[in-house]
Amino acid sequence: MQRFAEKQAVTLGTANGEVHWKNADLDFYPLGPGLHSWLVQAEFEGKPIGYMIITATEQGQLMLSEYGHGEQSPYNNELLGQTLDRQHVNLEALLAGGGELHLGYALPLLAYWKVEQPNYPALYIDATNGDVLPSEFLNLLEADSKQNSVSITDLSTTPSLSVDPLHLRPVFNPTDNLLWITSKPVDADRAKDVIQHGENQEIVFSAGDRNVVYGGPLPVSGYQLWHTDQVAESILYVALGGKSSIQRFVPLSTLQQDGHFYIVNPLSSANS
Repeated sequence: MQRFAEKQAVTLGTANGEVHWKNADLDFYPLGPGLHSWLVQAEFEGKPIGYMIITATEQGQLMLSEYGHGEQSPYNNELLGQTLDRQHVNLEALLAGGGELHLGYALPLLAYWKVEQPNYPALYIDATNGDVLPSEFLNLLEADSKQNSVSITDLSTTPSLSVDPLHLRPVFNPTDNLLWITSKPVDADRAKDVIQHGENQEIVFSAGDRNVVYGGPLPVSGYQLWHTDQVAESILYVALGGKSSIQRFVPLSTLQQDGHFYIVNPLSSANS
């Protein structure tokens, strides 16, 4: 897993302006439940430059589930403290009294804190925005994840990778203009083209009633193309968030499992 992470970091370092990834120090943190995922924090000369989350799939392959550039991390300690204050939970007292704090991750995209309090139900907090999550839903997710055992297969044939420079878009708040809710989603086969070439369009990703797993709805704020020497078609990582939440780069294929993309003002884009 460490070799896989190092390879992804070197690949990220091939893009313009991301050279420090090649020489970054990588710190690894296992993410529960089931320990199928790892948070990898990248630092260069003592300064955070990005993160990766690596996940073992049911087929025993490792995949880069998401990544981000810069100093932010999906697990925001400041947000955690603010949420615990609102819940009247003192973290130091909780830990001293036998409580526990765990970093959790549930596919496709849910980074969360699990706060276990003696004699109380566990408290689940979305690590990226500080929202308190429904415990019944998380209990089911964790039970399913613990039942699925994964063994990582031989990764010696991992293909060579390269990555294009970042393409960033202006960030906006999807709740400022809710017209997209009543519009038709972008056809799945057109999503890649719209994300790459709709520079003047504001695009929202939403997974409907599954938004709790994605922290959505979220603005599309950019993309980055990855290429392999074994597959002719490139892999599109879509940047989500960046205004009121961390910017996260996620494979388009992951997002299309549950959600859709919407153009905020489809009428104006159709008339332009």
